[in-house]
Amino acid sequence: MSDDSEIEWHREQIAKNRAVLEELQAGNMAGTDVFPETQSEVDRLKAQIEQSELIVAGHEKQHPEAGS
Repeated sequence: MSDDSEIEWHREQIAKNRAVLEELQAGNMAGTDVFPETQSEVDRLKAQIEQSELIVAGHEKQHPEAGS
């Protein structure tokens, strides 16, 4: 996987994971109880988003001309 395609993959993952996270959080607001499995998935998605954001930010810092 080339550097650019890897960064694009991370950008796609950020968007996809944010959408799933938004759906989970919207579902949680409907009720008062949060299932432990749901909270675990929310935490996992947040960690994945953060990791991908760090990778993309590091790439953009090293290659400012490639930022989008």
